[in-house]
Amino acid sequence: MTKLLIALTLLVSATASAKCYHYDNSPSDVYVCVGKGGRDDFADRNKGQEICSAKTGKKCGPVGSYSSSCHSNAGKCYDDGGVASSDLNGY
Repeated sequence: MTKLLIALTLLVSATASAKCYHYDNSPSDVYVCVGKGGRDDFADRNKGQEICSAKTGKKCGPVGSYSSSCHSNAGKCYDDGGVASSDLNGY
């Protein structure tokens, strides 16, 4: 039972640490990474959506997928300040 609880805790921790979001209505190569430092909350997702909409010129919609990092050959990984990058890690 203890091993099961530890495994579930690790799974939840890994899921909660993913904060590079791709939004349903955004281009496939646009990701926004927010909440560095362990946060993953509604405010982070909204901030990411605002950055995505500002960068793409249209409403990006709800979160479609997420990851803990982003790589884009086109440099379309945006941080929480809206700065574009090819690689963002540690989210």
